[in-house]
Amino acid sequence: MSLLDDLTDPNFRIRKGPRCGVELALSEMPKDIAAKLNAAMANPHAPSTKIALASTELGYRIAADTVQRHRRGACSCGS
Repeated sequence: MSLLDDLTDPNFRIRKGPRCGVELALSEMPKDIAAKLNAAMANPHAPSTKIALASTELGYRIAADTVQRHRRGACSCGS
């Protein structure tokens, strides 16, 4: 795929800023823990503050605002 093809792809994104803290933590977690964290973030009734606290208790420091930004898709990873 050429650069022009990339630029015309509607899914093309230029990463801005530092790597998303959620993405970084997920890449370091065991798959079973990452799956649980993803399930929690997909649950609209799970508060971001509690998700951040649970992550911190597991040794993955993620701020609540980082979780919120990731859930909205407004982070640098665009998830």
